[in-house]
Amino acid sequence: MEKFVPHNFVVSSVIAPASKSVAQRYLLASALSNQSIKLINIGFSDDVLHIQSIVKQLGAIINNNQNITTVMPRQNPIETELNCGESGLGIRLVTPIVSTFGKNFIINGKGSLLHRPLTQFESFLPNMGVNVSFKNSQLPFTLSGQLHGGNYTVDGSLSSQYISGLLMALPLCNTDSVLNVKNPTSTPYIDITLKVLNTFGIQIQHQNYKTYHIKGNQQYMPQQNSIQIEGDWSGAAFWVVYGLIKGKITISNLKSNSTQADKTILEVIKLVGSDFKWDKNENLIIIKKELKPFTFDATNCPDLFPILVVLAASINGISTIKGVFRLKHKESNRGLVLQNEFKKLGLKIDIKGDVMTIFGTGQLKSACIESNNDHRIAMSAAIASLLTPNGISILQAECVNKSYPEFWDVL
Repeated sequence: MEKFVPHNFVVSSVIAPASKSVAQRYLLASALSNQSIKLINIGFSDDVLHIQSIVKQLGAIINNNQNITTVMPRQNPIETELNCGESGLGIRLVTPIVSTFGKNFIINGKGSLLHRPLTQFESFLPNMGVNVSFKNSQLPFTLSGQLHGGNYTVDGSLSSQYISGLLMALPLCNTDSVLNVKNPTSTPYIDITLKVLNTFGIQIQHQNYKTYHIKGNQQYMPQQNSIQIEGDWSGAAFWVVYGLIKGKITISNLKSNSTQADKTILEVIKLVGSDFKWDKNENLIIIKKELKPFTFDATNCPDLFPILVVLAASINGISTIKGVFRLKHKESNRGLVLQNEFKKLGLKIDIKGDVMTIFGTGQLKSACIESNNDHRIAMSAAIASLLTPNGISILQAECVNKSYPEFWDVL
């Protein structure tokens, strides 16, 4: 689908979409519980829908009634061929979890997930009692054996999602575990996982995200009857930058005390010389002021990269963003895609090592760009249209369904 975005669209208020990152964790935790629980506002992004399918395949019952999703304990047989769609988080959570069941599984996906690196499972699961078999280092792969507790060391530099998957799985093992993590990254996402686990009565102690002490034989037991899924700071970040470029905007359905990594967009607001405030209803209001170039480390929040490039383009001057190494294995090779596609809009971007340098001029050309089937590229390009004389056309615009299916309607 091709989508044309005019340069003069106006949005004064938005409701942040549900966090798919939070929703997927709660769905899988609910599938492991022996009690029913209501999840409120999980959203209907493609990633969440695929995890709902996984929950059903694991034998749990799901009932969707408007914005309330009820997950009931497992009653049906467990299916052994699981498809995680394009959810990188989903497959990295699901794989360790199902490894505790002692069955043989085939794990598959589709789209960009077919080309994302998952062979890291081979580096640690065999030491934990689980055999992993890939063909040509790509999906599908097979699992056999059973995860057991122990003292393990895992590299966390590629993605914190592998660590989150183990943190959800190891409490189900018969024996205690100590999980040592080398090079931990994106620790705010670990905080989300630990919060979800705590909601289900799972206790894990850690020292600076490097050593986790995990008791075995724990049970997932929800500590409350219903859970409200918080709004997504990743999705809200597009509208934050809209407000910084265009003017005042109000964003609702966000938590000011959220542990989501992309909440650091609030720090960027201050860095560029603008401001924000929370009103009495906990709505976030962006206050536009004259913008100045910025330097920011996005290593722990790499999903902000695309929209930060748009922000840098809107400012006359040189801005730098660190963390490029985290972009290679996203839905696209995101660093190179940003460089190549925004070049069509007249923006110069240099990449040297782990640092991206953006030479902003405050304006862009009108052009047609490829989203490369990357939802964050597509949404960032839409906001970038504000800087053009005649708007931007975006190819494969339907890819926003992965995280924010209502984005085009809101715009």
